[in-house]
Amino acid sequence: MSKKIIHNARIITMNPNLDIIPQGCILIENGKIRHIGRECPDDADAEYTDAEGMFVLPGFINTHTHVPMTMLRGYADDLPLHRWLQEHIFPAEARLVTPENVRIATRLAFIEMIKSGTTCFNDMYFFEDIIAEEAQKAGLRGVTGESLIDFPTASFQSVDEGLALSEKLIRKWQGSPLIHPSVCVHAPYTCSKDTLLRAKRLADKYGILLHIHLSETQQEVEELLATTRMRPATYLHAIGLLDQNVIAAHCVRLDSHETDLLSATRTAIAHCPKSNLKLASGIADTEAYRKAGITVGIGTDGTASNNTLDMVEEMRFAALLPKVVHNDPEAGNARHALQMATINGAKALGLEHLIGSIEIGKSADLILVHGDSSNMLPVYDEYSAVVYAMNSKNVRSSMVNGEWIMRNRMLCHLDKEDTLENIKRLAQIVKP
Repeated sequence: MSKKIIHNARIITMNPNLDIIPQGCILIENGKIRHIGRECPDDADAEYTDAEGMFVLPGFINTHTHVPMTMLRGYADDLPLHRWLQEHIFPAEARLVTPENVRIATRLAFIEMIKSGTTCFNDMYFFEDIIAEEAQKAGLRGVTGESLIDFPTASFQSVDEGLALSEKLIRKWQGSPLIHPSVCVHAPYTCSKDTLLRAKRLADKYGILLHIHLSETQQEVEELLATTRMRPATYLHAIGLLDQNVIAAHCVRLDSHETDLLSATRTAIAHCPKSNLKLASGIADTEAYRKAGITVGIGTDGTASNNTLDMVEEMRFAALLPKVVHNDPEAGNARHALQMATINGAKALGLEHLIGSIEIGKSADLILVHGDSSNMLPVYDEYSAVVYAMNSKNVRSSMVNGEWIMRNRMLCHLDKEDTLENIKRLAQIVKP
């Protein structure tokens, strides 16, 4: 049906006023939110959903992923980043990253994402056109870009070929209601100045997002200081790459000057707390970044370094870690964490006009959370309940662009059993 009405809901809008509407109603028509309030329209042509006992909130926005790395979940754990990449992940990807394997691993990732409340993801990987196709089939919103890097990959053999592939992806998907193409360039330590600038020019040509890893480890900082005499963010600023259409993943090792540079250029950050902890990269000072006016979203990173795509867990870590960093229980509160997972994630991706909050005119990218479940009751504060008490199984239903992608924990467009059988077969090949 083109019209849907969700009623009897506790609506956590995440709008600028952070309004919460108890016993509220949402009218959705042609994928857009047309009405929000206590009064519920009477419309015989609409599909009604009774959300008694449910929170309705914007779907989670995962601002940094490597979706097909589900095939490498648990493959090489408990190692430092550069050794993990160079000795294990890059060689494994050279063997295993094929169009068919990417398709299988992507479906597995989308099952996990949908079941834990993600409605939009920002991805950097190879064979990204396949990921975009699978996202469209699953009904998920995706920001997708081919990962440019200065060595041959499974999907391209040279930077020229990679840039051509990126532009082809952009032309194919620009204007899609669900897929938002981007330009991805791996990192300043794996890409030359020429590659970085060519990627930025391509993103600017089409007015789209540029996605990059930045200042993830101390080793990265030391390498850039040795080769450029500048810290990573300072180097990127010097060559003109930091900008309002750029999202930088991790940003664990920014100093105060670099923080000011990101703030001044309106560069956004994708904070990946669990991956950074697992790889012992460090803890990004998101409280300092927030106070500097930087837009910070939350990302899971890939499942090879996290090992989940669960934004509920990620959001909780994002709320808790600033308290330890600053020795202050008031740092990193629940409201800030939920903003990072929703409206700030949308702003970081340049999609705040479309998603991230429940407001009239925006796309209906929503999740229904069982607020009356035993692990969440009693509810004295909705933000605290969602950030500190909720788990992924509390997500009961979700929709993107006004279409259900999960109802009562049942996936609408993905074959879970077939996907699990395929990933088990793939694991026999992956196994070292």
